Amino acid sequence: MERRVDPEDGKAQTLDEMMLKYKGVYSKSEVAEYFKSECRLAAGDQRGPAEIDGLRHWLRETGYERSYLQIVRWCDENGAVLLEEVQENWEQIVSDLKLVQAACPTQAAGQEQAMLEVPGLAKWLEEVELEEYLEDVLEWCQEKGVRALKDIQAKWFDILQDLKLKTAKEQLPGKRVSVRVLKGKWQGSYMAQVLDVTTAGIQIRHLEDDFEETLPLDALGGGKYLLEPVDSDDEEAATSVSELLRAGQLRVDATGAGLELRWVKLGYAVDKVERQPGQADLRQGDVILAVGDSLLTGLDEDTVEERFSVAFGDGVGLVTGCLSDLMKHPVESVANEVKRFL
Repeated sequence: MERRVDPEDGKAQTLDEMMLKYKGVYSKSEVAEYFKSECRLAAGDQRGPAEIDGLRHWLRETGYERSYLQIVRWCDENGAVLLEEVQENWEQIVSDLKLVQAACPTQAAGQEQAMLEVPGLAKWLEEVELEEYLEDVLEWCQEKGVRALKDIQAKWFDILQDLKLKTAKEQLPGKRVSVRVLKGKWQGSYMAQVLDVTTAGIQIRHLEDDFEETLPLDALGGGKYLLEPVDSDDEEAATSVSELLRAGQLRVDATGAGLELRWVKLGYAVDKVERQPGQADLRQGDVILAVGDSLLTGLDEDTVEERFSVAFGDGVGLVTGCLSDLMKHPVESVANEVKRFL
């Protein structure tokens, strides 16, 4: 395309570029006449701004193709030679050139507005290995009016929290989950059912004792808690109750049994075992399902306490098992199997 040197600024430009430069100052016919009569042809070795690979295609996708020449000139004046440089400085380019995004054909036809494009976002998400969140992040940006990658990065914690909340609301209510406590005094794991998910957190009910509490949304990310849905296939493949039960004996001396026990629906959960007198058949995380000839499973707290106190003594027989494994089975099924030991 023919290029001529504008005597006003010494720049070699096409007629289209000069039309843009003098738009609103002179009419198109005046600019065309000026271009032919007053501007000399550019020297053969004088080249305009170089083509940037992928720029025109990217501008077409984002609705800015009609501003291509303006953007190319900006790149030439500011030393940008790569598409990545254009994307990194896009907010500044839009501001400097006062660009307006064009409506795509589907928008003109009255269809739903296309998803917002954020320059550099897809590449950044790949770098942090979160590319599967691209559509969700773009949807968040659309809702919040965020258009620049640097603003997304600055608000990334808030975005993750919103995405966690959205995912949890869609997938968790009513589901059985495994909750692992990773820090603090009560480290361990337990089974629970998700009752509700709100901005306040994840409301759950412990399956072992029906205790209800609300976990922070961070429970989905493995901070203090790690919450994982229990797959139905995993539950079906769980070890049978009979294979999980163990027979043993209680050790008691003058100081007692050295146990810290807690009522659960299966019986007495073992939270701690002291060194004295020592319990060869019990360890932290177990549950005492029966003591002597008395079943403890499926009973209220007062009844369990009474039965355990009556049978308490050195050498008394126990039926035990791992609490977290047994909680994968219905309480009634566990109770029926325990009765076979008595």
